[in-house]
Amino acid sequence: MKLLGAGILLCAGTMAGCFAAHRLERRAALLRQLRHLLTAMMQELRNSLPLTADLLRLLADMPAFDSLTFLQQTAAHPDFLPQRWSDSVNADESLTPDIAAVLDTVGQTLGSTTLDGQLAALQLCFDRLGALQEYAESRAAAKGNLYRSMGILCALFFVILLL
Repeated sequence: MKLLGAGILLCAGTMAGCFAAHRLERRAALLRQLRHLLTAMMQELRNSLPLTADLLRLLADMPAFDSLTFLQQTAAHPDFLPQRWSDSVNADESLTPDIAAVLDTVGQTLGSTTLDGQLAALQLCFDRLGALQEYAESRAAAKGNLYRSMGILCALFFVILLL
């Protein structure tokens, strides 16, 4: 019976460490996806200069952005755009406050300035997300292995106490 409990503890600790490391990796992947979104926005604005509501619908229909909840919600109801965008960004639980602040800037910029102004603001947001992405990737690389190891070591500690 103790052996079964030890095995369960070991599995639980390993899974907890892997889950913590996976959360770090997911944040870096989210930032890559958001930078891809901004690149697509800038490209569409340069190429066809669509209305803001049309731009959001076009981007929301792209399979690469299906998982971006805030984009889907805003595209579904583009009326009162800056406020709707801000509400959707702040309601999205997958976004951290620093990412949400950058995305709020995007929402305030879309359709409110000239094409050059929008492109410059989107490029600035792209660069800010790039800095956040670099930090998230370095943190995932540095702390991911630490979290996995700590999960296993904590589980081993409790197994030793159990036995």
